[in-house]
Amino acid sequence: MAPQLLEDEIDDLIYFARAGEKDELISILGAISKRIAAATPSSTAEILAAAVDESNKSTCLHMAAANGHTDVVKFLLEQFSSRPKEEKQAFLDAPNEYGNTGLHWAAMNGHLPVVKLLVEAGSSVALPNDKNYIPLDLASFGEKINVVDYFLKEVRELEAKEAAESLASGVNDADLQDDEEEKESKTQN
Repeated sequence: MAPQLLEDEIDDLIYFARAGEKDELISILGAISKRIAAATPSSTAEILAAAVDESNKSTCLHMAAANGHTDVVKFLLEQFSSRPKEEKQAFLDAPNEYGNTGLHWAAMNGHLPVVKLLVEAGSSVALPNDKNYIPLDLASFGEKINVVDYFLKEVRELEAKEAAESLASGVNDADLQDDEEEKESKTQN
C-alpha cells in the first residue's frame, strides 16, 4: 500500500529535488519515514514514488532532471536499485500532465550527464509525450546538440549490436541446417 503523504511533505520533497538540495531531501525523507512508520512502514523508494504534485503530476525525478542536479538524480535512482524492476521502471517513466518524463525534461534542457544517468538506469528513450515527441525530439527542438549526438550515437550502437546478434543468429541457423542436411545424407547412404 502506498504511503499517505501530506501535501506539505510532497511540496518539500519536490522543492528540494528541484533546488538540488540533496541533504535536505534526505532529511525530509527520514522525517516522513519516521512519521508513517507505525501506520504504513515504507521504503524511501515507496515514499518517492508517492510524492507526486497533484497539480501537474511532476515528481522529484522530473524536478531534479529538469534542473540538471546530477547528484540528486543519482540519489533518487539509488533508492530504486533493489526494488522490483516494474517499480523502478514506473518511477523512471512516470509522466507529468503532458506526458513528459524526467528524461524528456533533462533532454529538453540539455543536461547530458543526467540524460546519460537516466538512460543507463533504464529510462525509456522512445516513450512519446502527449504531443508524440520523444526526448530526442525535445533536445533537437532546443538545439541541445550534445544530447542529440548522444542519442544518435546510442541508436547507432544499438543497431550495430542488433545487426551483430542477427548475423550471429543467422550463422548459427545456417550451421544447424548444414548439420541436419549432413545427418540426412548419412542416413540415406
